[in-house]
Order: sequence, then C-alpha cells, then structure tokens
Amino acid sequence: MHTTQPPAKAKRRWLSVLALSAAGFVDSSEDYTLSILWPYMYPTLGAAIGQLGLALGIGSFVRTVTTPFWGYAADRFSRKALLVGVTGVWGAWTLVLGLVQNIEQLLLVRLIASLGLAVLWPTAFSLLSDLFESKMRGRAAGVMTAASFSGTFTAYALLPALAVASPEGWRNGFMAIGLASIASGLLLLLVHDPPRGAAEPELSAVLTAEAATRYRFRLADLPAIARVRSWWVLLFHHAADVIAVSVLYGWSFTWLNQIGLGDAAFLVVASLMFSTLVGHILFGWLGDRLEMRWPQQGRVAMALTGLSISVPALAGFIGLGQRGMMLLLLFGLLSGLSLASIDTGARWPITQSVLRPELRASGRAALDMVIGLMSSLAVSASGGLVTLLGDNVTLMLLLLVPAPKLVAALLWLPLFKTYPRDRRALHELLNRRRQEIAQSQV
Repeated sequence: MHTTQPPAKAKRRWLSVLALSAAGFVDSSEDYTLSILWPYMYPTLGAAIGQLGLALGIGSFVRTVTTPFWGYAADRFSRKALLVGVTGVWGAWTLVLGLVQNIEQLLLVRLIASLGLAVLWPTAFSLLSDLFESKMRGRAAGVMTAASFSGTFTAYALLPALAVASPEGWRNGFMAIGLASIASGLLLLLVHDPPRGAAEPELSAVLTAEAATRYRFRLADLPAIARVRSWWVLLFHHAADVIAVSVLYGWSFTWLNQIGLGDAAFLVVASLMFSTLVGHILFGWLGDRLEMRWPQQGRVAMALTGLSISVPALAGFIGLGQRGMMLLLLFGLLSGLSLASIDTGARWPITQSVLRPELRASGRAALDMVIGLMSSLAVSASGGLVTLLGDNVTLMLLLLVPAPKLVAALLWLPLFKTYPRDRRALHELLNRRRQEIAQSQV
C-alpha cells in the first residue's frame, strides 16, 4: 500500500487568486451596473421605465443557458485562455453599452455582452481546485468571493456619482466598468493553469501535463457527475437556499423603504453585505481548519450550524425590522455572517472534493444553471405573492426567506452520509490513476 504525499505548492497560486479576485470584483460590479444606472439612462434612450425588466431578463436568460457550455469549455480547453479572452476582452461589450442611442441597441448589445458572463465562476472553481490542496480551498474561494462582494459595494458607491455628473453621465459608468473588465483580463495573464488534478496528494508526485491528457474531459464522462450522490444533495439544497437569498437581496431596498427607513436603507443593506463579505473570509479559513481536524465531517457540520442560525436570524431581521435601527443592524450582522458560513468554506470545497478534476467546471456549471433558474423563478413569484398579500412586502419576506432556509438545512443533512463515501471514492479513483501513470513512466 503506497502512501500519498502533500502536493507541491503550485507556482503563483496566490497571485492567481489576486487576478481571479480582480475579475470577480469587476464581474460583480457589472452584474448591477444596468440596474443602478437605469433611472438616469432610460429618459435619454426614449425608453419606458418598465423596460428594465426586459433588459435584465435577457441578460439573466442568456447567462443561464450558456453556463453549461462554458463549464464544458473550462474542462476541455485552456482555462487561462478562456479567462483572458472571454472575461477580459469580451468585457469590452460593456463599454459599448455606454454608446447605445435607443432601447433596441441596448437590448442587442446586452444580449451579446451576456454571452460571456457565465465563464468566470465555473472556470475559477476548477482552477482553484488545482492550485490549492483541499485544506486550503476555503481560504482561496473566500478571498475571491469577498472581492466579488466588494465589487457590489463599489458599484453602488461609484456609479450614481458618475451618472449625476452630467446629463448623460451614465455612459461613463458603463465605460468605466468596460475598461475595468479589459484591465482585469490583462491581470488574468498572470494566472497559472496547472494540469487538472495537480493539487491532489495522490497525483502530485507523478502528474505531468502529458500524463494529464490521458484523463482529459470527454462528453461520455458527463454521466459520472450524476452518479455522485453528494452532487445531487448539493443541487437540491442549493436550489432551496437560493430562494431565500435571491428574494432577500432582490427586495431589500423596497422593503426597507416600505417600513419607512428612507435613506438609511443603504446603511442596513451595506451592513448585511459587509458582514457577508467578512464571513466569506472568516468561514473560508475556519472550514479549512475543520478540514484538517475532521476531514470527513468538519465542513458539513460548520455549514449546518450556519444554516440553523440563519433561520432565526433572518426571521428576526425581517420580523423585528420595524422596531428600530439597532435591531435591524444586529440581526442583519448575524444574518450576513450565517449566510456566508455555507458557501466558500463548505459548498465550494465539498463539491471540489467529490468531482473528478476534469469534470469540476461542468459539475459547477450544471449547479449554477439550475440555481440561476430557481433564483429567477423565485424573484418572479415573489412579485405575484406581494400582490396577493396586498403589497405587504414584510409578510412575503417572512414566507419566502426563513422557510426555504429551513428546508435547505434539512436537505443538507444527507451530506453527513454521502460526503465521506463520495470523497473516499474520488481518492480511490485518483490512487488508481497514480498507479496507471507510474506504470506508464517505467
């Protein structure tokens, strides 16, 4: 019986995280650019205010349906080339949005720009798993996700200021984000793209770029994803969890305005998002520590704890929000931290630890597609529910936020059984590959 050894540290791995974080920062800013600038731009385009829904819907639909393709591309081709070419160069289309003269041009350019929006996260998901061993993946994902949240903050702070600077200042907002996207593409040239599986301890001593081609992605291997039970658990869990998150963030400003917060609404939302940002870094680190101490159950238990706390925290945030700013800020802080305890410290590394190296981008992309559809459906349904409840946003939030979180916590429980088994199965597969590669090198 052979023993595995810790994988050698990939070169430029933290520099790669920095470059990916810059791309995540810009990607997140870009997600909100149209929504933030719309109040300033629709009069100059001769558009109706309600046409924002169509413009956003086109982007969301195109991004969702192209996600599986980009997952396939990230597993099959050079991840670095995809990141530089699509995340960076394709970002120039956002700059073009600042030049449109009417709603028809806006919709066309929005459609084209959205074709490349889904490439970053499946590709980064796959890449980070080959740059970092399992016990460090939470920290790497936490830094990138925190940078993404920072991009949202920056967009809300910077874009309105650019828009009000001149009658058509909104155009400068799109151009600034487009230029930032191109700049992030140049930074992505610094990314190191190691062979798939390079960070696995079973393969680190024998894997070369040539040997890795023996296990390159094939369409015939896709059914292997569906045979991983933990992947299905994560799919159903995340589908329930995203209902709560998307509805909460989608309605937060409208709800806070309805309960009479006015300009102070931004402070509450900022505190919620800031605590989530800090939580991604904190729980990314904690998840890695738990992985080293209890590799089979540590991450699973941490996420379940966070899910359990999020239910009363979110119920308190919404239900007690009308009783004063201090309660809003307190429960908002607790809610943000509990929301962050699940993703980068648990869901990311767990998914990476049960999927084959050459199938990780496709597995993540399939999850993202389903989650994107669920998010769109949830936000759409929430509007109808508000109408049925007599425009009572608070009651709608109480129905569609804590309850799905509770369901998500219950759907997480099977991981205590499936994750150790699927994790062990992957290690056995990688050990067989190690033997095959070693024999071929004799």
